[in-house]
Amino acid sequence: MSKLLHFCAEDVTRLFPPFSKHMEALKDTMIGYSVRKNIVQPVRQQLTIPNTSDRFISMPACVPSRGVMGIKVVCAVPSNKAKCLPTHLGSIQLYRLTGELLCQMDAEEITAKRTAICSALATKALANPESNILAIIGAGVQAESHIQALSQLYNFSEIRVWNRTKSRAETLVKELRSRTNNNNMNLSVSDTVESACSDADIVCTVTSSSVPIVFKDHVKPGAHINVVGASSPTTREIGDDLMLSDNLVIVADCMNAIRLESGDVILSGAEPHHELGHVLSSPLSRDPDQITLFKNLGLACQDVVTADLIYKQYLSESAEGQS
Repeated sequence: MSKLLHFCAEDVTRLFPPFSKHMEALKDTMIGYSVRKNIVQPVRQQLTIPNTSDRFISMPACVPSRGVMGIKVVCAVPSNKAKCLPTHLGSIQLYRLTGELLCQMDAEEITAKRTAICSALATKALANPESNILAIIGAGVQAESHIQALSQLYNFSEIRVWNRTKSRAETLVKELRSRTNNNNMNLSVSDTVESACSDADIVCTVTSSSVPIVFKDHVKPGAHINVVGASSPTTREIGDDLMLSDNLVIVADCMNAIRLESGDVILSGAEPHHELGHVLSSPLSRDPDQITLFKNLGLACQDVVTADLIYKQYLSESAEGQS
């Protein structure tokens, strides 16, 4: 039996696909899941650790068009934030359709970037193409990945960051300023959610909040919202007045998942309208004053496809090294 390939976090970073290649692959994946129906995946299974809010999550998927299947196993530990540890830890195993295990890899960067890429796909399909102002509600890993992904699509005149602990927002803005090659990027820290969202064209909620923090009067007509942070039936980021607004169009990454897992939908009683793959295949026609909301829970097929891209890049580099 050959030795199992294991890609640590540094390997994943080195082998990670370029933004445009990753985005195109995930666009095809979402259309394959929703329209072509050639991807198989159940809704994720979650085990709650007794006497905590920590969860142990398994996410399998089969993508026959790429000849692979796989599973991501994640530990979601909100209390890790106070210990300065990642709140989500996990790994992905990638298999051939024959059942042969190809490799195992760290999932942190894959989760961060594939989530932001899918928000970017939804934003490109639903938001005003002339969007200038981005509001980021939250200051964790997903905040950074969403700023990086959306800045590839839009030349923002202003990016505002709000976080319940203001110092974390200030640290994120400082780090992004030190790393960006665009000295004209106007990054700022907002004092309130309302001031961050005011006149913003695109809003991303990427928090660990369990109660609503963004409401209808925070968001201007025609804005687009990516709702990322609340990923369980009992947590939410968006108020009922917005979720139940007649002026809101709700797009899900997966209709089955949003009805079973999204507290924003379950607790408000809102009804999602479209699945992202359908929107990417057949663009929506909507009133420019309508607000669009993409509920981004994250799908196992996104993880498996991203892992396959990384594995194939490894094979390509190995072949070059032997030639």
